[in-house]
Amino acid sequence: MKKFFQDSWAKTLDGVSFGMINALQLRGKAGSHGVDDFERYFRKWQDVSFEEFYAVPECPQLEGLPERGAFSCASPLTTGCEENDRLHMDIWLGPKGWRSPAMFMLHGHMSVSDVGYRLWASKLNKLGWTAVFFHLPYHYGRRPKGVLSGEMALTSNLIRTSTGIQQAVVELRAVSQLLQKRGCPNIGLWATSYGGWIAGLLVSLEKSLSTAWLLEPITDVDWAIWESPATIVLRRQLRERGISREMVRFHTSKVCPGHQKPLIPAERILLLAGTFDRIARPETIRELSRKWQGSHYAEFRQGHVGYQLMPESLRIAQEKFPELFVS
Repeated sequence: MKKFFQDSWAKTLDGVSFGMINALQLRGKAGSHGVDDFERYFRKWQDVSFEEFYAVPECPQLEGLPERGAFSCASPLTTGCEENDRLHMDIWLGPKGWRSPAMFMLHGHMSVSDVGYRLWASKLNKLGWTAVFFHLPYHYGRRPKGVLSGEMALTSNLIRTSTGIQQAVVELRAVSQLLQKRGCPNIGLWATSYGGWIAGLLVSLEKSLSTAWLLEPITDVDWAIWESPATIVLRRQLRERGISREMVRFHTSKVCPGHQKPLIPAERILLLAGTFDRIARPETIRELSRKWQGSHYAEFRQGHVGYQLMPESLRIAQEKFPELFVS
């Protein structure tokens, strides 16, 4: 009986969250682009390789990365939104400064509080790691005035959504490369949902990463847009503009982790799913685990919204990769 009520609560919590996301789409903050705009965007990138799409430019502004605290600078890739075009990070250095291993913590879509992440950063510090909390596009310090954190990150403005994903991956690559130059021995990813989507792309571009823990990552972008109950209004808006599923599918290979293979050993990747998740479905994540042969898959009884996966992922990582936690 207890399990029944817990499962019912997980489904209800997801349903309420999906309703809120759909309601926000009705506020009109997506901005508009028509089929012609999308086709021009597609033509711009259609002959560009996956690696070229996420190429890292020179980033002298990152050289000022501090020894502790918050850091902000101009993003190496701009989107045209002033607030969003500043990279933001919160940094909690490990016992050996930047020579400690560093874990990038990548939050979920519409994350509004970093309190929990601060607690996990403290745990990482005690385990000998530096913790780096990234503000992903249109969230936290990158939120434009008049909108909620993350409200503009995933909308029917697919050009902005795609550019935000591209921007986040480029920024993370740039910071990763800088930390390697500073002598950081290991760089890991601890990422949830939207952050897991970005991390799933990053592991297919940066072979120097030591580990990646992806919690309910968005790995099938096509399904998330056209089938998920969280995107009912989004796809209606797309259809009203004449943008079809077939048109969008041509571009998803560049922004969909499920189309790529990791450059890091798959044995260092954790893939965690929620049994009742209807955004990052467990069957999709299981399929990715089979494709990324050797990766570790685990499933827990929660929906897309829940609190089991952070502690469970740390527990599993310490069990599977004890060598990463030797100070």
